[in-house]
Amino acid sequence: MRAKQTLALAGALCVMAPAAFAQDRWTVFAGGSTNPILGQRQSLGFADHAAGGVSYARKTDRLSLDLTLSAEDDGEGLRLDHSFAEARVGEFAFGVGAVDRQWSPSRFNSLILSDNARPFASAYIRKDGFSRFDTPLLSWLGPWSGEVFLGRTEAEGEEDVNLLGMRFQLQPTPGLEIDLVRVAQYGAGSSSLSDALGGGSNEGAGSDANQLAGLGLSYALPDSVAPLRLYVQAIGEDEAGGLPSCFMYLGGIEGKGQVWGVPTTVTLEGATTEISDTENGNCGPGTAYTNGSYPAGYTHHGDVMGLPLDTDGRMVQLQVEHALPQVAVHWSVGWHDINVTGRDDHRLSSTAVDGAVARVGATKSWNGLSVTGDVLYQSYDLDRADADRGLGVALRVARTF
Repeated sequence: MRAKQTLALAGALCVMAPAAFAQDRWTVFAGGSTNPILGQRQSLGFADHAAGGVSYARKTDRLSLDLTLSAEDDGEGLRLDHSFAEARVGEFAFGVGAVDRQWSPSRFNSLILSDNARPFASAYIRKDGFSRFDTPLLSWLGPWSGEVFLGRTEAEGEEDVNLLGMRFQLQPTPGLEIDLVRVAQYGAGSSSLSDALGGGSNEGAGSDANQLAGLGLSYALPDSVAPLRLYVQAIGEDEAGGLPSCFMYLGGIEGKGQVWGVPTTVTLEGATTEISDTENGNCGPGTAYTNGSYPAGYTHHGDVMGLPLDTDGRMVQLQVEHALPQVAVHWSVGWHDINVTGRDDHRLSSTAVDGAVARVGATKSWNGLSVTGDVLYQSYDLDRADADRGLGVALRVARTF
């Protein structure tokens, strides 16, 4: 985050901070990785070889403040990532800050907004939890939740880009969740907030806007049938007739049970950012997370805000979590195909690469201290990203007072 924007965000946080709070918390954290792998920020909270920082939080029933000052060895300097101030009114939170968003039925990946990139500064309104509409005309929709934000992303050597996001979640029947999501980049030329809100971005003043939108579905079977949850996400990278088009897909199945008496969660997931050609010649290879109005594409500080594989990629991955009495153990193994069309302008690799990724580790917490250790392996090189072939060890330590 640039110095001027960092100071502006800090000022906004201080203005919203109340005079007295019921709870105070300090957290000091540090982490390191001998060989960073693709998607490491999602699992460890930092993407490079080393990171550290300090966080101060104060909270009441109606007001929350978190000031986090951190740095990584990426040359970007000090940052206020994860800092925010919120005022709560009923079920709604009105906030400003740089917060992570995982807009997906998956707990691990999202095609539209994930924590693969650093969080961007935004002002937002969020409804926490699910509850029904009070009016008879809408109560039949079932419990709902959602969020709207206005933010700004950054790219080296380019003007900052405005970002509008909207999410609407419904639970019409027990076990079923419907997730409607939409984001729009705007402001590159003549596009404005009204153009982004309107949805039409193929012609006229709004043609500079870039939109992604789509649907997520999640269904948890009744426990009497099986402890399974199935989910899919489909995100369109273009707009046609006011509706999403040019889709990429994600899907998975998640099960919970006992393995030798240990509570265990197993998730098998697959995704693709390959987009097929359409009859009118739009879409096709290189469509996902790229557009003609914004040279940096759908990124923040150089990292795509959706699936870590970026455009023209596919993956399948197995994630396993064991909740032992004194420690949480996790391991995963997957296969990645990156830049399958061999584009020389791909942000991760100048050639098509594929290979395995694996992670095994554990998290232990006691007396305010949390330690996560991992052994990481990636079998392929990415010549345009700091994620090379090889075995690595990672550690993250946090102490809360």
